[in-house]
Amino acid sequence: MLNFDRIADKFDEDHRRDNNSKMQRQAVKKNNKSSLHVLLLGFAVLIVASIAYHFWPTIKGAWATTKTAVVLDKDVSLMGISYTEDDPDPIAIVNGKIVHEEDVIDGVRVLKIYKDKVEFERDGRRWSQSISAAEESVSYDLPVLLELGSHKCPPCRQMMPILNELRSECAGKFQIKYIDVWKDRAAGAKYGVRAIPTQIFYDSKGREVFRHVGFYSKKDILITWKNLGVKL
Repeated sequence: MLNFDRIADKFDEDHRRDNNSKMQRQAVKKNNKSSLHVLLLGFAVLIVASIAYHFWPTIKGAWATTKTAVVLDKDVSLMGISYTEDDPDPIAIVNGKIVHEEDVIDGVRVLKIYKDKVEFERDGRRWSQSISAAEESVSYDLPVLLELGSHKCPPCRQMMPILNELRSECAGKFQIKYIDVWKDRAAGAKYGVRAIPTQIFYDSKGREVFRHVGFYSKKDILITWKNLGVKL
């Protein structure tokens, strides 16, 4: 006579054994898959580390240069340049102070002063700042503002950033010319300068239409041009 209880128990035992074997196989498969992922990840990290190690000097140098340039550009402000081709000692106005080549201002060395830019250096890093160059000649196709002053004159130095802003913002509306009358004393006599700074306004035909002596703000200059009929 069949013992159904024993048969049922044996069936349950066989079923549990099969399930355990299946779970073990799945666990082994999962462990193998995880090991493969870890191995691949290890290879990827090794490759990235090797590339980074190889290019690190270049990356570090580029980052340092970029970071330094950004910081240094904010350390000094180029406000004006007084430069002529035959001048052995050009000057620039940096952070509101007159500087010469090789001067150090606020920890930044002035390497070279050009007609339209100045080269700076600090901690082995070099960069330059540009500025609109003063007009060396005047064409009377446009109205002209002639500024007669000197870099040794404080009010004249205050005019330089104003003139540079006007060159940039009003290009095509009127021209600006600057003459240092302490370097070119003949120009002072030629234009009848009695005090500096002096601003002389010329129309497009080269005729003097207005003159002002002393510091003249940007707002006042623009108002003067508008009153003279120049469209800005």
